[in-house]
Amino acid sequence: MKKLTYIYGIAAGIIAFAVYIMTLAPTVWFIDSGELAAVATTLGIAHPTGYPLFTIIGHIFTLLPIGSSEIYRLNLMSAFFCSLGIFMFWMLIRFFMQNGTIAEDKPAAKQPKSKSTKSPAAAIKEKVIAIPDIIVYTVSGFAALVLAFSKTYWAAANSVEVYPLHVFFLAALMFVFMKAVSSTKRNITEGTFITQNKYYLIFAFLLGLSFTNHLTTILLAPACLTLFFYTNVYDKQRLYKLLGFMVVCFVVGFSVYLYLPIRANMNPTLIWGNPYNFERFYWHITGKQFSVWIFSAKGSIPAFLLLMGITVGLAVCGLVKQKTLNQAMHFIFFIVVCVLGYLLISGSSEIVNTQFKKFSASLWGEFGTGLVLLSVLGIYFLSRFNTRIYYFTFLTFFGCLFYSINYDINDIYSYFLLAYITLAVWIGFGAVFIYTQLAVMLKTNIQRLAFGVVVVLTSLIALNANYAGNDESKNHFVEEFTMNVFQNAEPNSIIISSQWDFWVSASWYFHFVKNIRPDIVVIDKELLRRSWYFKFLENNYPEVYNNSRAEIERFLPELYKFEHDIPYDTRSIMKLFEEMMTSFVKNNPNRRSYITWEIEQNKNEPFAQDFIRIPDGLLFRMVPRDQLKNNQVTDYKVYDFKFTPAAPKDYYYETLMRSYAMMLTASASYLITAGRNDDAKKYIELSLAAVPNFPQALELKKKYGL
Repeated sequence: MKKLTYIYGIAAGIIAFAVYIMTLAPTVWFIDSGELAAVATTLGIAHPTGYPLFTIIGHIFTLLPIGSSEIYRLNLMSAFFCSLGIFMFWMLIRFFMQNGTIAEDKPAAKQPKSKSTKSPAAAIKEKVIAIPDIIVYTVSGFAALVLAFSKTYWAAANSVEVYPLHVFFLAALMFVFMKAVSSTKRNITEGTFITQNKYYLIFAFLLGLSFTNHLTTILLAPACLTLFFYTNVYDKQRLYKLLGFMVVCFVVGFSVYLYLPIRANMNPTLIWGNPYNFERFYWHITGKQFSVWIFSAKGSIPAFLLLMGITVGLAVCGLVKQKTLNQAMHFIFFIVVCVLGYLLISGSSEIVNTQFKKFSASLWGEFGTGLVLLSVLGIYFLSRFNTRIYYFTFLTFFGCLFYSINYDINDIYSYFLLAYITLAVWIGFGAVFIYTQLAVMLKTNIQRLAFGVVVVLTSLIALNANYAGNDESKNHFVEEFTMNVFQNAEPNSIIISSQWDFWVSASWYFHFVKNIRPDIVVIDKELLRRSWYFKFLENNYPEVYNNSRAEIERFLPELYKFEHDIPYDTRSIMKLFEEMMTSFVKNNPNRRSYITWEIEQNKNEPFAQDFIRIPDGLLFRMVPRDQLKNNQVTDYKVYDFKFTPAAPKDYYYETLMRSYAMMLTASASYLITAGRNDDAKKYIELSLAAVPNFPQALELKKKYGL
């Protein structure tokens, strides 16, 4: 009968999976989707921190006889692990509710007041808060579904990324760790040392595995370390022995990272970072390439350490002094951290402020106003229900938030996932708080079941609110843009771009997995600042590489200095970079060269200045001056671009549609100067389809009567 209780959690996972299938993206998406799909399919090496566990599991999914393409199977993998994460979250919050009581923390009993003895906090009572099983199961299901249908968690389930596996590990690690803490509190003595501490050892192994998927697993450290040492510090001999066993288990899980140097020495097609030796391996797994974006603001590290020091200090104080501390102080500690955090963040850099504002604004879209307010009730109730669970969630939330707001990237919301998971826990306890206020009226199991059903149905509010925004079932935007760029490019051409998030990443999937337009050479301008990328170019585009070998070999020694933090001459490295960029265009006269609009707009790094840049569809064509006749080219084509207009619901959709509008309008302007107004009209219509009321397009339309 006990096993039947898991049906509630399984049902939550299945419901989530069914919804995710309906909103699943059918093809590549923005950012790293195409690259990760290509890496998983070909068993390559992904961008830092490498994600070897994701790559291996992803490769297995590509072999399943499901769907019509590798990218769909990998998108399906995301839905699967997010759903599995929902089940593990249900297990976690059910465990919290069934195993966390005030009596479990054994506060001091009441003592009579006297002049010589201070009374313990009067608010603390040695009383168990009994939550009926039916309430535990249904409220846990409610909290799980609220998390499942929150905006960012749901978005992670729609397309291939490393975050679905990450959220599964977060929920699993929190659950296993709390099981371990609970077993320590029960002081289990039967069996061997290993069986007594099996949950700690499982936790350590899973922790190592989780790090091989995403290093932000480290955000669990403040909560887990605080509770681990608080629980185990009483027995030093046992503690040291336990730590030794845990280190071994962690290393076994972490050893999956050996995939990177082993595979790098096999020279795969996709070899980001080329981690063939210890130095490059270390750079890769520590994310050296992207480290410039974390704690990049002046004074951000001291501010972070101060905030985390205060937060951990208050948590330790609350745990150690719980028998004598007034119970209201636990909730006050939360308010103190919120106020201090707000004051410090408000006085911090623009980066920190911007990311914090993104988080604050996101809460209402993630859960809705009512559920956010319910989480506050949950925090209050949990502070009185069980201090260990309270401070554990206290530290997971603030540890995640204070770290993530220091990361200067646009797609920051995925880094808030641990905070969102914690909020879902608090929302669940908010529902329990409401139950405790109504418990007098809910005396029968039927009444309690009715309450539970009503609570579960409340999660449908989040489902309804976020469905439209997370429905990617007809999302072909990135694929369409990539195919249009491919159509735009003449055979054997070179395209230089820095639009990784919009189509360059996707091009890896279509080139190296689907073998579409393998004749095109796509060069990412920003990756040319990394030495590993030249091995990638040499392996995949040997002719282009060899034609620029002299310029590349002059540039690489200066790049070595840059990568190894050796003093270098800025002017020299910029000049060599310009010469190398120019060589890609100039030294390949039999290949037509193109650039994308953001490179044309960047006047700080000019190159190939002997070439005229002509807007040609979605690209700028690099044309030698001697091939122009009256500033015109004779072989200018008009392409029949097909794309689905998208509402500008975020930065990526808006930028993609503006890319269409800008380039098509610029190309229309060129066609007008060539006297081809009918062709210009076609591009103007497409431009306005992408961005209605695009000013430059409307101006041309009005001026020339198009």
